[in-house]
Amino acid sequence: MSVVSTSKQIRQAILTSEDRVFTTRDILNASPEATRDLVDQVISRMVRSGELQRVSRGLFSLPKIHSNLGPLPPAADDIAAAVERSIGVPVTPTGALALNALHLSTQVPAKPEFLTAGPSRTIYVRNLPIRLKNASARRFRIQNPAVRLIIEALRTIGRDQVTDAIIDTIRSSISNGDRVDMGKHIGDAPVWMQPHLRQIAAT
Repeated sequence: MSVVSTSKQIRQAILTSEDRVFTTRDILNASPEATRDLVDQVISRMVRSGELQRVSRGLFSLPKIHSNLGPLPPAADDIAAAVERSIGVPVTPTGALALNALHLSTQVPAKPEFLTAGPSRTIYVRNLPIRLKNASARRFRIQNPAVRLIIEALRTIGRDQVTDAIIDTIRSSISNGDRVDMGKHIGDAPVWMQPHLRQIAAT
């Protein structure tokens, strides 16, 4: 395949990506004929033309354009998903971000924080710092990200603040499959949390 044809293939892979945020590695995986240098060249051209926005070092996104505000930054959880694919270890929202994801809060944290089994680091999206904080491997023994999210949300709420309304909201935010998985991992959560998780897992 010629360089021109491969460049077109790379560009098409970027424009049709299902991921709002992606890494160079994502595009390489989607374009098996491409070299790293050629992918870098295509990405650089698309950034210069405005077709792509550079989120952070090694992270890119297809911009969404607001009629008044112009290009909008991608959501923090989309960035986390890209980072997770990039570093090959799980990433889980924590704090206010976990509550927001489960419809327990409308608060959008000024400094989104994620737990990761990888090294701690901070990624900046424009001026927004996104903190990736190392946590123990035990926190990631659960493979289902929804189950990890629920545990982090309950940890944020605190043992004496969990109400039936909160349980009902969490139950309505997850699938039956997530509830089944929850039932398998109750013992991996703090003891005080386990009765609440049983309520969430109940069918």
